[in-house]
Amino acid sequence: MQIKENIFTKIARFIKYNKLFTIFIIIFSLLLSLYLFGDKGLIDRVKLESDKTKLENSLKEEQQKTESLQKELNEIKTSEYKLESVAREKYGLTKEGEKIYKVLTDTIKNNE
Repeated sequence: MQIKENIFTKIARFIKYNKLFTIFIIIFSLLLSLYLFGDKGLIDRVKLESDKTKLENSLKEEQQKTESLQKELNEIKTSEYKLESVAREKYGLTKEGEKIYKVLTDTIKNNE
């Protein structure tokens, strides 16, 4: 108990005789905490910069996808072969007179 009283009395004596320095330390601590943890503080700034980088990368990926789709669209518009291959693959269209064969597999036999 004597040690705690000793520490508190030393701190009280320091504050009593160094009021200006103590006020400076308190104000500096408050400003530092606002700078680090405030609404527009350093920690939020770092988090926002990280989010910005992620969004910019996502935007670049989407722009690349858009360019790729635009190229494919231009190929479809200019090439009969490309138009025919897309029609066959995606929509299952056929030419006149072609026969379509559908292969069915029995999943029950494969499981046994």
